[in-house]
Amino acid sequence: MTAEIIDLRYGGRAGSLGAWLTGETLIDCGPSACLKELLTGLGGRRPRRLLLTHIHFDHAGAAGALVERWPELSVFVHPRGAPHLIDPSRLVKSARRVFGERFDGLLGDVIPVPEANLHTLADGERVGSFLAAWTPGHASHHIAFLDEESRWAYPGDVAGVRLAPDVVIPPTPPPDIDLDAWRASLEVLEAWAPACLALPHFGEVQEPVEHLALLRAGLERHEGWAREGEEVFVERLSAWLRERLPASAAEDYGFT
Repeated sequence: MTAEIIDLRYGGRAGSLGAWLTGETLIDCGPSACLKELLTGLGGRRPRRLLLTHIHFDHAGAAGALVERWPELSVFVHPRGAPHLIDPSRLVKSARRVFGERFDGLLGDVIPVPEANLHTLADGERVGSFLAAWTPGHASHHIAFLDEESRWAYPGDVAGVRLAPDVVIPPTPPPDIDLDAWRASLEVLEAWAPACLALPHFGEVQEPVEHLALLRAGLERHEGWAREGEEVFVERLSAWLRERLPASAAEDYGFT
């Protein structure tokens, strides 16, 4: 079964965030602010199930809007994430503090998901051809999925952000990050020996071993910088990216 990424043009940038579609399964859906791009990419196709890697709004914010549109849509999520989909008010309040005036433009409305549409996933549970694995690190409620037919893995943010073939960084938002758990989750992905990594940030990676090695190095690097304090961390990361990305790309990601 083929898979395709739908570019959600998050924040107005191409190649920043995508949702994956394979058959009638959608893996992550992006925020409501990108719903138009998602529906355009679907082109009239109607997914029957939505697999959520985690409930951060850039990955799951449009789930409620999709259920409104398609009341029979089944939404699969980690047990810790389900209550926040049913009542997202606390997460919305927290995210508004972080994003401030940018919240509405970047993320949009967050509509609750009816409990009847939600299905929680145990570690090792299967949904059709997809194997779910709890993969904490980026978030305690994170799940990665392996399509056992195609051997494609849909690892969410636990497999990092690929800014260029040799530039891979771990997204490390406080307060949920756990680097030791993240390393253990990478071992899960490595044990799968996937044919491809289907990244939300961004695109397909046909060299999973090399990619995950770069990510491991990134975790070690971030951990070292973080020990020196937040200001040093930001300075070091900014300088590291400026050395490896074109000036325009560094500016796109806020590292100038």
